Amino acid sequence: MQQTRLNQIADQLGQTAQGWLKLPFSSWSLYLVAFFLGTFLASAVSTSLGALAQFDVLAMGVLLVATEILNRWVYSRRRVGLWLSLLNMLKIGFVGGMYLDALKLGS
Repeated sequence: MQQTRLNQIADQLGQTAQGWLKLPFSSWSLYLVAFFLGTFLASAVSTSLGALAQFDVLAMGVLLVATEILNRWVYSRRRVGLWLSLLNMLKIGFVGGMYLDALKLGS
């Protein structure tokens, strides 16, 4: 690939982003964003599936199997990278959001 000015700027931007992601504060902020995105997704999924009133049990079964597969994938590894950790935090937020929605429906 040619070394144009645009390629150099993109490389510098990528290196700056990688340096920023190595800081402890930035990784924790990304974990927090992933957790809250998971709770939002749980609320959106439960609301949309509740409004349709079709395939509720099947959809929740598929989501349960997906979270269990992700659990096995994350917790069987010795070292977990940033993206897998963010996916795990998204899953934790999703499960917590589903639990919160179940408590709202029960009261």
